[in-house]
Amino acid sequence: MKILSPAVSAHEVEAVIAAGAGEIYCGVMPDAWRKAYTNVASPNRREWEVSNMTDFEALADAVNRAHDKGVPVFLTLNALYTEAQYPELRHFVEKADACGVDALIIADLGLLLLARDMGWKRDLHISTGGTAFNTETVDFYRNLGAARVIIPRQNRLSEIAHIAQHAGDTEIETFILNRGCKNIDGFCTFHHGVNEVRIPLWWRLPKKLHWDYYLLNWMKRLPAPVRDRIAHSPIFGSVGACFLSYDIDVASDDAPESKRETVHTNLRRNFNLFTGLDTCGACGLWDMLRAGVDSLKIVGRSNPLDKKVKDVAFLAACMERAANMDDKAEFVNFAKRCYRKTYGFPCDKWCYFPEEDSQIEWDAL
Repeated sequence: MKILSPAVSAHEVEAVIAAGAGEIYCGVMPDAWRKAYTNVASPNRREWEVSNMTDFEALADAVNRAHDKGVPVFLTLNALYTEAQYPELRHFVEKADACGVDALIIADLGLLLLARDMGWKRDLHISTGGTAFNTETVDFYRNLGAARVIIPRQNRLSEIAHIAQHAGDTEIETFILNRGCKNIDGFCTFHHGVNEVRIPLWWRLPKKLHWDYYLLNWMKRLPAPVRDRIAHSPIFGSVGACFLSYDIDVASDDAPESKRETVHTNLRRNFNLFTGLDTCGACGLWDMLRAGVDSLKIVGRSNPLDKKVKDVAFLAACMERAANMDDKAEFVNFAKRCYRKTYGFPCDKWCYFPEEDSQIEWDAL
């Protein structure tokens, strides 16, 4: 099982590999693409300029440095595209090949078929945007030539374990840290990065300096009532449609009050300023290791380098301990202690795999 870390430069590649990353992924958004389509239509679903390399020369440098350490690099091309964008996508595939990237991460079936028709010889990975929730979908993508499938965030730990144990020679990757959005990537049509287009001078610099991350990280240290009240207020505006202050209710007049309260609780918990900032699935490592999951994906290409290094080092420590512990409960306690020591605050149940969803009946898989 390897740790898959984001990086946006050759320097970051070296830093996260030194911390324990076994794989790297990154995106490229050239100026020509951004000018033609704006960053809102990013070629890789990361709309912020700070989340991407700006040219393929930077990608080639990153790939060379990673390969010097024996670490593969994957390029994200995991948006859904219009017909007019395909000539430029063909150039993306050609340039990625010339740079020596080890795999393309794809969601668009048209791009998968294009890469195959172009004679792409390296691996193809199916993005979470491919919505592979079960073994049948993994089989579908395998038949199209996919070497790896990334399981959506919404799958429970037992479902991930089942898929991994029945995936055959197809590698299975799952999310492990950060950005725990409850929307399903492959079905989501919300736009992000709009402020970077509307008010670039006021938005790009703070984003480049990671002020948003450091502000929210500081806010997490506030008392819970204060922190939660700020998180659900419109004080900082909205960076995406996910965070607008919707007035939502259960449509059915026959729904019991308990159902309405469950809906409201889930919305308050899952859609606010803190959504996904430090969502963690490390407690599930013990089971993932035994299920045969191949790769653990850290989200956060726009995060500062110190955060990326901390994430990799934290997971590396947890993986080492999970491999040498026979008792799951003992490992979970270690992971929570390690989280607090690494980040300076408790995980506070911002979980990819809540405890109630983490029980696996191994004999039934």
